Amino acid sequence: MSRVMPRVGRALIPLLILALSVVGFLILRATGPEAPAPEGEERAWPVRGFVAEPGTHHPSVVLYGRSGSAQDATLRAAVRGDVTEVPARDGQTVREGDLLVRIDPAEAQLALRQARAEADELEGALESEQLRARFDREALVRERELRDIASRGLERARDLRERDMGSDSDVDDARERLEQAELTVQNREEAVADAPMRLAAAEARLDRARAAAEQASLDLERTEVRAPFDARVVSVRTSPGERARDGDELVRLFNLDDLEIRAGLPLDLETRLETLLAEDQPLRAVTHAGGRDITTELERIEGETRSGASGSHGVFRVVDGGRSLGLNRFLELDLHLPEEADSLVVPFEALYGRDRVFRVEDGRLQSLTVERLGEYRSKAGDTLALIRQSEIESGDVLVATRLPNAVDGLRVEVEDDEDLPSAAEAVREGEPDITEQGSSDE
Repeated sequence: MSRVMPRVGRALIPLLILALSVVGFLILRATGPEAPAPEGEERAWPVRGFVAEPGTHHPSVVLYGRSGSAQDATLRAAVRGDVTEVPARDGQTVREGDLLVRIDPAEAQLALRQARAEADELEGALESEQLRARFDREALVRERELRDIASRGLERARDLRERDMGSDSDVDDARERLEQAELTVQNREEAVADAPMRLAAAEARLDRARAAAEQASLDLERTEVRAPFDARVVSVRTSPGERARDGDELVRLFNLDDLEIRAGLPLDLETRLETLLAEDQPLRAVTHAGGRDITTELERIEGETRSGASGSHGVFRVVDGGRSLGLNRFLELDLHLPEEADSLVVPFEALYGRDRVFRVEDGRLQSLTVERLGEYRSKAGDTLALIRQSEIESGDVLVATRLPNAVDGLRVEVEDDEDLPSAAEAVREGEPDITEQGSSDE
């Protein structure tokens, strides 16, 4: 028993020391002085800025479209025959009246001879009807005279019979001659009355024959397929030796003087363009193809939105420089709009979304909603955004840096605050690396 008690006492000594240490730490923590809290410092984000310069500018809009022609024609065979000559070639420029395809005229010539022979025959038939009508009119006069003579003969026969100087048979003979004369006159009158209808029918048959002859003559001319206008050949669909039938495609071409470019229009611009067109405002657009400048002018806006498109298409008529332009070529159009007063040129980096910019006021951001007017080309060839905001004044500092956490009241530090560039100069300056500068500040 005396041995157990010393071993228990030795085991409790470390536990007592640990307990005393914890109690002492708690007493020191409770009675010691409190350390002052570290003061927080608000971070200032570095941004590029530029000086706002409101004024009058000509906006422009970049559009994308494809070339075409209002007169894109496919010439087809109008007669049957063997193709004997094809001078046309794909991509060839031709003048109005140039021969494109020749079809053997032999069949057309035979058809023309037949039609002319039938017309000649019907001309003779018409002259015969005219002679018959004239003869009937002349004969009717004589036959009416004979009827009158027969009528007087019947009266004399009756008078002689009443005076017992004639017989009943004489009266019957006179009556028979009168009836025959009446029948003859009646038949002749019917022939005279029917003459205009016979003549009209003969003239109609002759007109049809003459029309058939004219058609055959036209078909003979159509054996030579010629360019209907100054054009460029797109494709040739036949070759010598082939048999051409009515309606077969021969040559496709388009008018060089009626070129158009159909370009999609932004939804927010469509109403404005319709208003300008209604006011007869000239809306010029420039594009480039083959190293040449092509000038176009907006002529109309299509009335139907195409399947898969969000807006309508504008039709730009080629005014100058487009005679070498082919069909279905993809083009970029620079549309120039009328000048806008109180407008402001800004880099695209200054836009947040489509209609918001930030102004720097006392080192903090202030958001402003703006009206997008289009784009602007500087003299150096830079492309900038053109906006309008009545609250922005000349000399205001706007932000040209895309900040992912940009909100009203965010503290910023504008680089080179004493020598800020203009909007065009700000475009050519590189954006600062926000991540690297932030890590160095930290």
